[in-house]
Amino acid sequence: MPVIRVGIERLVRLTGLRGEELEDVLFRLKCETETVEGEIAIEVNPDRPDMFIGEGIARAVKGLLGIEKGWKPPKAEDSGITIRAGRVPSRPFIAGLVVYDAGVDEEFLIELIQFQEKLHEGMGRNRRKIAIGLHDLDKLPSTSITYEASGLETVFKPLGYGEEMSGREILERTEQGLKYGRISLEGNTHPFLYSGGEVIAMPPVINSDITRVEPGTRSLFIDVTGTDLGLVLQVTDLLASTLSERRGAWIGKVAISGVPGVAETPLLKTRKMRLSTRYVSRLIGSELGAEQCIDLLGRARFNAGLAGGDSLIVEVPPFRVDIIGEADLVEDIAMMIGYDRLEPSKERPIMRGELLAETLVSRRLRKLLVGLGFTETMQLILSNPRVADSLGFRNYIEVSNPVQAEYSIVRPSIIVSLLSTLIKGQHSTKPVKIFEIGKVAYLDEGRVKEDLRLGVAYLDDEVSYEDIQAPIYAILRLLGVRYSVEEWSRPPLLSGRASMIVSGEAIIGWMGEVDPGALEALGIEYPVAVAEISVPRLSSSPKT
Repeated sequence: MPVIRVGIERLVRLTGLRGEELEDVLFRLKCETETVEGEIAIEVNPDRPDMFIGEGIARAVKGLLGIEKGWKPPKAEDSGITIRAGRVPSRPFIAGLVVYDAGVDEEFLIELIQFQEKLHEGMGRNRRKIAIGLHDLDKLPSTSITYEASGLETVFKPLGYGEEMSGREILERTEQGLKYGRISLEGNTHPFLYSGGEVIAMPPVINSDITRVEPGTRSLFIDVTGTDLGLVLQVTDLLASTLSERRGAWIGKVAISGVPGVAETPLLKTRKMRLSTRYVSRLIGSELGAEQCIDLLGRARFNAGLAGGDSLIVEVPPFRVDIIGEADLVEDIAMMIGYDRLEPSKERPIMRGELLAETLVSRRLRKLLVGLGFTETMQLILSNPRVADSLGFRNYIEVSNPVQAEYSIVRPSIIVSLLSTLIKGQHSTKPVKIFEIGKVAYLDEGRVKEDLRLGVAYLDDEVSYEDIQAPIYAILRLLGVRYSVEEWSRPPLLSGRASMIVSGEAIIGWMGEVDPGALEALGIEYPVAVAEISVPRLSSSPKT
């Protein structure tokens, strides 16, 4: 969850609240708080980026308290600034805006940079999808700005560094270059932003020192670049509608050329949605009338009105990027009422619940395997591609943006997780007998398939096919399953020492000794036998 830090006195000035009263109101807005050395640390829901800065928090607080209702578009006029977008294949889209009379002081500057970075981390996916550049408007060399790809020989003085560097030096020597330099690099070229022939930014890496924002800056020029035009425009609108909450601030529109379908930004685009009061009452569990819903939506900073019958028309402001469907609006209504004040009516159950056959079989399998001396393990569905590759599983699904390389695929087999456990636990007291019941997912002819599987592994100084056969036969007989076994040969099992388990006309699983070559590749020094069974197929298999 994103945590933002705001000076207590600044937030008091913005909201008019302090102490427990402020903390209680923030709690009603789903924010956890902690006061530390003159600052208040606020844990904000990641779907509310409009609250990543004090002005956005104050807007929400004033709405909840009924001090202000609805939303009015900020004053917006032509700034006279133009952006011409050239061909930038690695990062093709750009938008801009001006915030006049922002009155940047030291407190606001710290929060503004924090706001920028939280948007980078969340909506920007660590600057890969969008990146934001902050500039002092009065320091722009020209009102004509060009965005284009240039060679890495381009030289300018990067922000925070006292010397000029080439683009290549920035990528190789600076912290920002090492962290973000590969995102938009294409061959020997990189996106640059020019004003009057001077470089003012190298998106998404670093700005130039020329347009440094510092305490005393009066007005801001902000650029937003990215790979997704819809997101670039959305973030630009979010910045404009949130920063314009600063007292006295107003918005300047920027003319855009070279971006298909966009003539100027910000768009300050709102969306209209229909909402049924009957639907609201059903979800909340309390009867609410149209006027009451309109009032509560106004406090949540939406504009709402009657649309006939039990329907309302709700205008969603550009800063509420989290609103997708009617249920999101109902959640805000409930928040404005206060969850502690809701008294939902109890509904009579229309049918009696019961456990799925798979759940019942899974419970029996656990009891049987524990009784046979096996220990249950429980691991994440995400796993290590190195283990899967070593075992010959090539049909796995890769995670597009993994947090760690060790957890960058969805396991295609429970055996991947069990062998990962044995890598670390192989030197425990022998024999090591483990099992797991869990979900797997894999690619089958280009389509994703899921299954619930039982995986069993047996490691010892000496292991044979019979060591895994005996417990598997035992549980199948105790479950009353009619089955047969047939010779089978497939990685990661040793040819001639493996079989598939058949029940009726379906293959329900397989078992055998793991190929020593696969074990050696994983660094496992002892022989291992494994088995894997599909729980749904086992549940529906013919019984004796």
